[in-house]
Amino acid sequence: MTLSPTEPPGRSTRKALRYAAEIARLRREGYTCEAIRRALLDAGLAVSLATVKREASRRSKPSTSMYSAAKPTPTLPAREIAGAPSSATLVFANDPRSSKEIAAAFVAGRITNPLLRSRSAP
Repeated sequence: MTLSPTEPPGRSTRKALRYAAEIARLRREGYTCEAIRRALLDAGLAVSLATVKREASRRSKPSTSMYSAAKPTPTLPAREIAGAPSSATLVFANDPRSSKEIAAAFVAGRITNPLLRSRSAP
């Protein structure tokens, strides 16, 4: 048995739910949210500007299924999945220093404040 809801997804108590498609159409045509809010007020529905913006943004977001189909998730090459060591691992494999000493040496040569320059710079 397959269920097919009669209402769109989301809370069914949303005031502007019935007008969501119309709000999205008007936004695509270039109307401002304030103009859409006034049009809804003329139609007898008093909503805030935030409500109109929220309904407009809901319709402009792509669904998750469309997004996942459009952009496939990146995959790692087979050699990295199999656990082959990376080049960075091989460089430090025979280093007698501890990981804390290697990290301290790395940070010591870096200037992290963007307002300071190294003394060797002109």
